[in-house]
Amino acid sequence: MAADWSEENTRIIVELFVKQVRMGNRPNTHLTPSAYEEVHNEFKMRTGLSYKQAQLKNKWDKLKNDYNMFKKLRLRETGGGWDVEKNTVKQDPEWWKKAAKDIPGCGKFRKQGLRNEEGLMVMFEDITSNGTDHWNPSSGVPPPSSAALPDVLDIDAIQDLDNENTEDQAIPSDEGASGLTQKRLGKFVHDGSKKPKTALVMQEQITRIGDIAERSQSSFESFIKNDDTTSVKSVMDAVLECGAEEGSDEHYIATDLMARRDIREIFMHMTAGARKSWLRRKYDDKYSN
Repeated sequence: MAADWSEENTRIIVELFVKQVRMGNRPNTHLTPSAYEEVHNEFKMRTGLSYKQAQLKNKWDKLKNDYNMFKKLRLRETGGGWDVEKNTVKQDPEWWKKAAKDIPGCGKFRKQGLRNEEGLMVMFEDITSNGTDHWNPSSGVPPPSSAALPDVLDIDAIQDLDNENTEDQAIPSDEGASGLTQKRLGKFVHDGSKKPKTALVMQEQITRIGDIAERSQSSFESFIKNDDTTSVKSVMDAVLECGAEEGSDEHYIATDLMARRDIREIFMHMTAGARKSWLRRKYDDKYSN
């Protein structure tokens, strides 16, 4: 039978998926077969619908795709703001038209943002791409110093040395009195048409290292500056400033939500007047039932 993924059925399946993830039954990117079997049984009990494991896996993949798509959409948003009621980007039609070209399918979120977002976060946040292979300041982690200098200096590529009278040079290694083992230092290539290029190559490589180090330092300083404005302390201060006093429902839900960096960034991007009502809605969405 064709799967009926209504809004309510989707809410239930996400709830069941989250339950299995929290039980440790997602060893990699998907649930274990036995976990899918448990989801199948409980879903059938609650909805009367019996879906094959392949259908449940397809739904898992579809939810993951939607989650990643919505994350990209949020990161793309600059300047327009956030529609708290619709939980999506507030931008003009031209912006959405351009976004649809870069993020195919994102138009589905124009009128309503991602549903069941907190559950999907539990399911996918730690298995989605973290961007470490192409770092940028919004990735949430400092730039890795080792990754900044890939294969910068390739000594094997240097064929000529500034010595025109020596063929091979070697030094003896400490092998004791029984014998002498030589370690090769380098090969000198004689070519009257060439000029020695060791110094030039080394200078170029060192210059490249310096340029990359400078860019890495600049990016790191930018990261630190940005990280300070969205630290948990700074954001929780903003929570208090918007009227969500300690002990209130709004403050309580903030302590739960603000552990996530992307949520803190969204919150700080809102106008001061919209923040408290957003927290109220988040609390109601989670605890109204």
